[in-house]
Amino acid sequence: MNPRSCLVLAIIILLSGWTAESQVISFKPEIQRGDLSKPQGLWPLLGLSLGAMDHNDRVRTGGVTSHVKVIGSYNFDEAPWVADAGIGLHNHVLTQRGKDSDSIQSLYTEVAARYKFANRWQFGAIWNTLVDNPDRYRSNTNNLASFIGLQALKEFIVSDNYLVRAGGRVMTDVGISGETLDTFMAEIQVSFGNHSRPIAKAPAPKPVAPHLAKRAIQTFEFTDPGPVHFETDSTRLIPSSERYLRRLARVIAENRHLFDRIAIIGHTDQRGTDEYNLRLSHRRAYAVLNILASAGLSAKRLEAYGRGKMDLLSQFDTPVAMQKNRRVQIEFHGVKNKQALKNIIDSVSP
Repeated sequence: MNPRSCLVLAIIILLSGWTAESQVISFKPEIQRGDLSKPQGLWPLLGLSLGAMDHNDRVRTGGVTSHVKVIGSYNFDEAPWVADAGIGLHNHVLTQRGKDSDSIQSLYTEVAARYKFANRWQFGAIWNTLVDNPDRYRSNTNNLASFIGLQALKEFIVSDNYLVRAGGRVMTDVGISGETLDTFMAEIQVSFGNHSRPIAKAPAPKPVAPHLAKRAIQTFEFTDPGPVHFETDSTRLIPSSERYLRRLARVIAENRHLFDRIAIIGHTDQRGTDEYNLRLSHRRAYAVLNILASAGLSAKRLEAYGRGKMDLLSQFDTPVAMQKNRRVQIEFHGVKNKQALKNIIDSVSP
């Protein structure tokens, strides 16, 4: 069996699996549901592919091929599959010697279906069709030249803002009489638009009784006090964070008349057990309490406790995201003037 036959057979087997799996798939056309770590619904992406087409004795095809495209990528909820549909520009710079133009440009359409593995690799079948100008690679349909192949992509997150897929494809022609045109391409896809990002927040405190609502204390939450971050698996602040926090503590102590008391809540990243992270977050909160107390605040006006990994700012597992989760949250209770307190805190440079 020749390589082309093997490729077509693999695609048929893959699509057969897709048909069987699709019996439990439902389509919900919401745009960008879920988040970057678990995309759901329809996501728009920009794509770029670059590769080469092999030489041919009868048709001039050897050269460098590139695609620029816009893709709508649908992630199914109930099954680990993703389906793409897109449109783009096919550009082929011919390096094989011959007559006529040294390049081929055409609009083309693209459809693909891939299985998503737990390690975020995706593997599946892909189909391209050139849709304008006749006689593309001597297509026997006069107007259309098509290619079918296999595609492998790895999905990951960049800068907590972009869903990125990178990988490649191998394709062979469909419908071109007497020819075998094979293409190998590397590609990258990048999401665009607004992304949903899960941020867990502690529920707002409720008054003891409805008739006490008007007497509820004023609260100012300082959820991420500047660059106050801890070292991994430690209560030790990174040096820049400790210097900043000591300056902040002095300013807070000098303006203690603006509030009645302070609550310090410690947090951890998502690694480790719940019990261990709860203890670690409690110790981090007390480490910050000690710095505030050393600046002159009375211990009677300070309280500290931990929340472990229950209130993550980011669900992502990148180093930047996990550092954001290793933090303290400072709540000022009984605030007399929220704006004045905010201005004072903002005046402390990181």
